[in-house]
Amino acid sequence: MVSANAVVVEARIPMLYLWGVSIGELKMVKVTINRKEYRVKEMQFGEYAKMEEQGFSIIDAFRKKQLLLIAMGFTCVAADCDREEAERLITQHVLGGGNIVDITNAFAEAVSESDFFQKMLGMTQDEQETPKKATKSKKVADEETEED
Repeated sequence: MVSANAVVVEARIPMLYLWGVSIGELKMVKVTINRKEYRVKEMQFGEYAKMEEQGFSIIDAFRKKQLLLIAMGFTCVAADCDREEAERLITQHVLGGGNIVDITNAFAEAVSESDFFQKMLGMTQDEQETPKKATKSKKVADEETEED
């Protein structure tokens, strides 16, 4: 049940409906895979561990853009199932007209709602700005050296 002061945003994707629900500190993503709706709470350490229990590194899969592994890992979290069941659900989702990108888009939405996952995947704004500042400082130092 959503309270009267909750904000609900809806985006429709074929075979997948994604809503971001924010109630105070509670962050949640709803995702429909193969015509069944799942609610994914803000992902923390437990969800990260569940993905890695499936036999792959979510960080490596994210860096290598391995969409199948990302979709499978996220489905394990959303449906609270093991790898075999997630593969079955994804297969049915695709055969029913959905696609892997639908599920990875839902994962991206869930990551954007999770401070923990943003830190683990190196996606926070602070971490992205720090290397730029260091590069600028080095460039300025190099220019000053050349001028001398």
